[in-house]
Amino acid sequence: MPRSNIIIFGESGAGKSSVVNMLSSNEHAADISSGARGCTFESRSFEVNVVGQPATLWDTAGLDEGDAGKVPKADAIAQLYSLLRKLSDGVSLLMFVMRAPRIKDSAPKNWKLFQEVICQSKVPSVVVITGLENEDNMDRWWWDNKSTFQRYGIHPAGFACVTAFRGKKNRRGDGHKFDDEYEDSREKVQRLIRSTCLADPWRVPAAEWFRNIVEVTFTNQDIGCGRTRKVRHEDVKEVAGEALNRMVNACGMSETEAREIAEKVRGL
Repeated sequence: MPRSNIIIFGESGAGKSSVVNMLSSNEHAADISSGARGCTFESRSFEVNVVGQPATLWDTAGLDEGDAGKVPKADAIAQLYSLLRKLSDGVSLLMFVMRAPRIKDSAPKNWKLFQEVICQSKVPSVVVITGLENEDNMDRWWWDNKSTFQRYGIHPAGFACVTAFRGKKNRRGDGHKFDDEYEDSREKVQRLIRSTCLADPWRVPAAEWFRNIVEVTFTNQDIGCGRTRKVRHEDVKEVAGEALNRMVNACGMSETEAREIAEKVRGL
């Protein structure tokens, strides 16, 4: 059975490493940070079994850590693109991990950047919301907040509302406070993966990637009259400028931020 590559991305502290541990036979496989700075500096792979299906989870650098973080945003994005490019057997799923209770302003920016720009909307993207161990009904959080996701333009192929935290040990020493919720969460994420993974993985076009993301971002209204613009090699500078504008407009980035990311990705 072919092995699926699943890319896990999201902000620092969202619970990406905790989700990896939850799906792994070794629940301490990935380092977990309790501080303000992220602990995942580059993509790392973890072999798991998802209801009989072999998969590789790729835990990536946290996004939007800012000046106080150890992984600048542009570097984190460049690392993820570098990872996508080197996976010769392709990518089957993107998993966006975020922590409840609120949707940060950066969430739609990151979603659009990875789903629509980097992966060209060719890879299913799912949302896993962590930090819901104290909710009576974890799934209700999604239905209470679904309209907010839609308003931000986030339309996942599936979702899982979970806890990736077992909680404190019981006083009797025979388990942890959230063991039942944790096991239920593990099953939710496994079902989510099985139901959304691509059977035919998407392979990132290495040499043509930057040109391709520009082509897919052009729309008829860019030139009007129902005509589309063809990208030629001699138009590289114009193409780069258009791509930069798209990252600024579509993903809500500053021009400086988008230019830095574009330069880093083009240099990989």
